[in-house]
Amino acid sequence: MSPNVAKTTRKSLTLEVKLDIIHRHKRGEKTNSIARHHGLTPSIVSSIFKSTDFIKKAAKATHYV
Repeated sequence: MSPNVAKTTRKSLTLEVKLDIIHRHKRGEKTNSIARHHGLTPSIVSSIFKSTDFIKKAAKATHYV
């Protein structure tokens, strides 16, 4: 790895944040707007929205919903 390349750190998102992203997307908010609000990239927001069913099941199992 070259010395000029900065190593990126992984950011784990809580279930609460993921549910907020899903709710904002269902209300019609743009992906870029949601990404900026949470400090994420649009591709991460899209990935979260694509796995909505899995996230909702996890939220139900942990009594978030």
